[in-house]
Amino acid sequence: MKAVKMKVVVAACLSCSLILGIDGGTVSAQSQAQLNEKLDTIKQQKQDNNNDLASSKKKLSENHNKQDDVVNNIKDTEKRIASMNGRIDQTQTKVRQNQTDMVILKKEISKIDSRIKIRGQLLKGRLRSIYMSGGAVSYLDVIMGSKSFGNFLDRLLALKMITDQDNKIITDQKKDKVAQVTKQKKLQTVLAQTTNDLHNLQTMKTSLDQENAHKQDLLDKLKSQASDIEKTVMSSSEQSQILNAQESVIKQQLADLAASQAKEKARAEAEAKAKADAEKAAVAKTAAATTNSSSGQTVSVQNNTQTSAETISSADSQPTNTQASFIMPAAGYISSGFGYRSFDNGFHPGIDIANSTGTPIRAAADGIVFKAYQSASYGNCVMISHSIGGKIYTTVYAHMSSYSVSTGQSVSQGQVIGSMGSTGESTGSHLHFELYIGPWTPPPHNGAVNPLAYIN
Repeated sequence: MKAVKMKVVVAACLSCSLILGIDGGTVSAQSQAQLNEKLDTIKQQKQDNNNDLASSKKKLSENHNKQDDVVNNIKDTEKRIASMNGRIDQTQTKVRQNQTDMVILKKEISKIDSRIKIRGQLLKGRLRSIYMSGGAVSYLDVIMGSKSFGNFLDRLLALKMITDQDNKIITDQKKDKVAQVTKQKKLQTVLAQTTNDLHNLQTMKTSLDQENAHKQDLLDKLKSQASDIEKTVMSSSEQSQILNAQESVIKQQLADLAASQAKEKARAEAEAKAKADAEKAAVAKTAAATTNSSSGQTVSVQNNTQTSAETISSADSQPTNTQASFIMPAAGYISSGFGYRSFDNGFHPGIDIANSTGTPIRAAADGIVFKAYQSASYGNCVMISHSIGGKIYTTVYAHMSSYSVSTGQSVSQGQVIGSMGSTGESTGSHLHFELYIGPWTPPPHNGAVNPLAYIN
């Protein structure tokens, strides 16, 4: 009966030791699983980011090709505009020449008009003279009225001269009237043709100018789109660098955890073995001392042993506070809180701590700097990975005037890592502070939490 009770006591002690060893291994396995899960998350984010980067680069290439096409079209249009300007200059020169010719024509027409007017007055006088003399001049009256043959010849010659002059006046008058009509038609034709040509050229030039302006607008839009795509490419490249650096640090933390777990396991096994050996020796000693004792005393020893084992098990199973403890990274006041903001309806993945430029910025917890660099958006920025209680946390310190740590450096809680400023996309001196449960993530910043809930 005593032998049976002794075996029960030994079995109970060994069971307690095994239970303790299994719980410690489970905790270590969970921590390692969490780190591996975070690592897998980063790998997936890297893949997604690489896909976005490839897509953005393809869009950028297509945009540049379109820009090249538009630039070539603009060059062709500019050549056509230059040619059109040359034709316009020629036409304008022709217009000026025609205007000069029109001035001459107008002068000539004016002279013709004067001659026609003068002849018309002469012809009117001749008609009055003929009318007053009773009709046409009679050659017989001229001949018969001659006083001598010489007088006859004089009269005949005078008559011929008058007749020839009348005929010449009439002929010249007809020619001038024809010339007047011809020159006026030419003047009108030249004026109409020149005006029409100039109007057509101006219309064509206006059309080409509009076409050129439209293509220039298109080119400006393409350049603006290219600028946006380039920013996306730069952002994706920056995110890729951050994810690569973060992956490297988490791998290091995973290796450190594995080494720590191996040491802890070896220590736990050594302690468990020593405890088991001690318990075996104690049981053997107790068994020897109680060989002649009563059964009541044996039961008392057994109860004491069980009570001790229960006390150990109860102490190990006490809940622990796994909430990580961070400190405020800088002195100042909260100028912008975490979450969605009313003024721009945008999500703010951290808090802004405002103070004067140069205010010291400290690491919120122990960790490893996985990125210390200058970002277009974050400005001077430091990112730290923290492994606390088997969990990964990430803190981000942005818009600093300067930073004093480097990538891969281990930092301690409270260590100065930089100074407050207003670099990157920032207005006013402040620290933009982000905290993530797990690795840093690009927009929309899944995993970001309110830092104030974790700061003691």
